[in-house]
Amino acid sequence: MFEGYIAGKFANKMFEKQVFQTVKTHALVGALLMMIPDFGFGTIIFIGVLWHMYSSICDKVGISFARHFWELVGLGIVVNIVIALVIDIVFTVLFFLEGFIIYFQFYLSGKMFVESLKQLDIKK
Repeated sequence: MFEGYIAGKFANKMFEKQVFQTVKTHALVGALLMMIPDFGFGTIIFIGVLWHMYSSICDKVGISFARHFWELVGLGIVVNIVIALVIDIVFTVLFFLEGFIIYFQFYLSGKMFVESLKQLDIKK
């Protein structure tokens, strides 16, 4: 009996590692794809990688993604809303990173615009 318990614990740990390896792989792929210029398709790419990850997790745990499609879509939407809210709160309230990133984007954008204007030969 004790050996069965240990074997079950080991199997659960191996299973968890496989599932979390799927999550880590998709997170890496998503991050790498977001680094590539996406020409305005970033949201579509993000959603595609995210839902492929959810589908892969369902395959690993033995749930038919197609059979439970609407339930899983609802769950995915709720999870993403909660995660988006938590990440937004953490970045804005605790670390002020969002404001810094936006400031830096505006600063670089404005500087590049001014430098580009200098290069143009526009008459008033």
